Amino acid sequence: MKKTLVAVAAMAAVTGAMAQVTITGGIDYGFQTYTTGSTKTHSVGGDTNQFNNVAFSSSEDLGNGMKASARYDLGLDYAAGTGGGFTREAHVDLSGAFGTVSAGRQYSPVFLAATVDPIGLPALSIGQEALNTIFLTQSNRDVRANGSTAYVSPSFSGFNFNLFTAIANGTVEYTTGYGASYATGPFSLNYQTQSSKGEGVADYANDAIAGGNSAGFTAGTTATTKRQIVAAKYDLGFANLVYINGSAKNDQISVTTNYFAAGVPVTGTNLSLAAGLSKGTDTVTGSTASSTTGSIYKVNYAFSKRTNAYFIYGSDKADSNGAGRTTTSSSIGLSHNF
Repeated sequence: MKKTLVAVAAMAAVTGAMAQVTITGGIDYGFQTYTTGSTKTHSVGGDTNQFNNVAFSSSEDLGNGMKASARYDLGLDYAAGTGGGFTREAHVDLSGAFGTVSAGRQYSPVFLAATVDPIGLPALSIGQEALNTIFLTQSNRDVRANGSTAYVSPSFSGFNFNLFTAIANGTVEYTTGYGASYATGPFSLNYQTQSSKGEGVADYANDAIAGGNSAGFTAGTTATTKRQIVAAKYDLGFANLVYINGSAKNDQISVTTNYFAAGVPVTGTNLSLAAGLSKGTDTVTGSTASSTTGSIYKVNYAFSKRTNAYFIYGSDKADSNGAGRTTTSSSIGLSHNF
């Protein structure tokens, strides 16, 4: 349920008007187990079924079919005693018959195209982990970007077109991207691509899919990293089917991932079931390619439209070039959004 605040202090004093602000968000907490080889760890954490966040948004009708809006989304730190958080989004938007223009800190269209959940849960896709190698480099600028500007066209017979750019975002000199989406009835298709110049690769070695093959990375930056996502979804009525192909390439890496998922609501109950399968290949310059296969399974019980209990189990297995490792993880928890 959305709740609103009326800002009456300084705003009303200066403008003589009151601004209505909508507050939304969510809390997700669960017990997690992670196993790599003979090493098993247990933890309590969040951001598994949905993001922990509080978001503030407002809008104003400017007349003549135009609207101005703004959104500030604060990601909450779920670790006990640390407090704080970070800004997921902070942008202003202007929309009308021409489409929508947004400026500020916002998610990249490439990342958003990959967050397709086959059972329609709020924030996270069960395929997001399988696609991590597409987005992960030195920081999260390939997920969201500071100093970014985005344009989304109005719909033309189900087609939308978009542009995205970010300047001087961290160590990246600039990022540019474009894409198109199409939706008709139960079917939707989304294509997005973007290029980032001067992108660091230092933390890519931490990614699970890269595995032992990541040792071939050279510290520093690459000339240009290009990412691409193709995502399709079809609603059969009794089930949702999802297919995503992702790739990332620069002078040091070449990564591709294919991801398939299906989600099924269990008729007559509050249960939904989902399963995803992924196959990825990872080539480092001068090294033999490694591959990883992964699977993830999810059971969700909806107490209401806002409260969900869930169980998630996932497994990744790398071939010998990826150190021949197998990792598994499981999470059981409760999420609530408002």
